[in-house]
Amino acid sequence: MTSPQRRRDNASRSTPRLTKAERKRQLLAHAKSLFVTQGYHATTTEKIAQAAGVTEPVLYRHFESKKALFLEVLEEIRAATLERWRGEMANFSDPLAKLHAIADAYLGSTRERALEYRIMHRTLVETDDEEIVALLRSFYLDSETLLAAIIAEGQQSGVFRRSLDPRVGAWEMIRTALGYTLTLPLGVPLFAEENYIPQAIDCMLHCLLKTDV
Repeated sequence: MTSPQRRRDNASRSTPRLTKAERKRQLLAHAKSLFVTQGYHATTTEKIAQAAGVTEPVLYRHFESKKALFLEVLEEIRAATLERWRGEMANFSDPLAKLHAIADAYLGSTRERALEYRIMHRTLVETDDEEIVALLRSFYLDSETLLAAIIAEGQQSGVFRRSLDPRVGAWEMIRTALGYTLTLPLGVPLFAEENYIPQAIDCMLHCLLKTDV
């Protein structure tokens, strides 16, 4: 056996071939990094393939186009985010406690999931592709539905004031969370203080309350 052949055989033994699911996850991970640093338009399938250490034909075995890959990235973020929110509120029956849990889950995990959130928020202003915009819209409308239902529940139980349209309350929460995520990269000192997030949540939810509590 020649030396090049031995090296190839050793390499194949030391680096197991990825399964189809593992390769797909790897491509999605590298794509996320490129989409957030370079944006949707500047990121190419060639760059994604190079970052993942594969050829473009390998990428196209898993995704038919860059847009198909990007839509799957967005759908993955959307589904995981909503699932986390539902999981956080599952242990509470009080509507105010549910909103606290969701807000804390979002703001508290923003640094951990900054890459994902920045992809979504950057895309809001960067692309006018109808399919991509529709998927982003569906995420925010799903968020509206979830939050508005909790607010309506709180109105029925007498916790939240009934004069407020639950959808308006939901969107004010969404807009506040967006503002926090967009300004987080600025390194505002206040954001790093230990009691900032609890106070921010209390301030955000105060407008929903029927009376001061």
